[in-house]
Amino acid sequence: MTTASKESQYMALLQQLETSLKRGRYVRSHELATRTLRLAEKYVQSDSWKNAEEVMQWLENTADRLTKAAVSESAPSNVLKRLIKTVQEDFMTRKNKGKLHTISRLDSDAKVDYSEELPDLRSDILGAILDLSSELENGAESIAEDAEKHINANEVIMTIGRSRTVEAFLKRAAKVNKLEVIIVKCGPFYQGKDLAKILSKSKIKTTVVNDTAAFSLMSRVDKIVIGTHTVLANGGLKAIAGCHQILLTSKYFNVPVLVLAASYKLSPEYPFSAEMKITNRFVSPEELIDYKNGQMIDNVQVYAPVFDYVPPELVSLFIFNMGSHAPSYIHRLLHDTYTQG
Repeated sequence: MTTASKESQYMALLQQLETSLKRGRYVRSHELATRTLRLAEKYVQSDSWKNAEEVMQWLENTADRLTKAAVSESAPSNVLKRLIKTVQEDFMTRKNKGKLHTISRLDSDAKVDYSEELPDLRSDILGAILDLSSELENGAESIAEDAEKHINANEVIMTIGRSRTVEAFLKRAAKVNKLEVIIVKCGPFYQGKDLAKILSKSKIKTTVVNDTAAFSLMSRVDKIVIGTHTVLANGGLKAIAGCHQILLTSKYFNVPVLVLAASYKLSPEYPFSAEMKITNRFVSPEELIDYKNGQMIDNVQVYAPVFDYVPPELVSLFIFNMGSHAPSYIHRLLHDTYTQG
């Protein structure tokens, strides 16, 4: 394949991904992360770069470009920023290969010249992308493996809406222990009904309730298990709308909250930083209001936000595909995952 054709491949993938983000033509953040990783792979395979500095600059610029296309979606930016850390580590490994004493800390005061061309750096980066791709593919399964450690026999579990990671987690737990699941519908999307159908097919006792019934049922609940869209740098969540009020209820009743999240959902952004001017996304309020009542519609404004911000004090434990951690440990995970500064 010629250099021009390789370059046109990754440019086409970039334009397609950017268009999908702008027009909202995607279903899950996992899909966005996978497509972003494929884009990075095509770029690294091309001859558009000569050294680590050029690769990192492209990754940073592309992360900014995709963020501007859809500011509420952090998965593409997270994947690319994680690759920047990987490129730095691969560069230092190659540069110091065979030396007895090396400086392994990338955040040291020593300035590193990443413009030096190193042999086999391309294969190292492609290998890292392959590893990350495997992590994306098996993330939900890896998280589900911890289900037996956290779900005991005869427990009542509450969840909100539908998360495929939570679905796999509960199915794995049900293979070992008998449990009951209460699913909050999560209006206005009511995805909880879809999860209920799936779990009932697996012979799991399931009850579907309206969002307003969560408080009255919370005294029966042993644990809350939810997925999330993004884990923010302070340990807070950007989760599906409705989560905040339900987790406030769990705090009142001292019910522990387990949050399941793949590593690509861990974001280095803080919820109220200058860089995150818009963190929410709004959809049509057609599920909230009857358009037949034209007189009322003319006199009101109806907003249908997709996400809630959940502060870290409402979360008991994060279960990632690389292990379980308290919200206070998020800063350490960020240090290990992303470049500092």
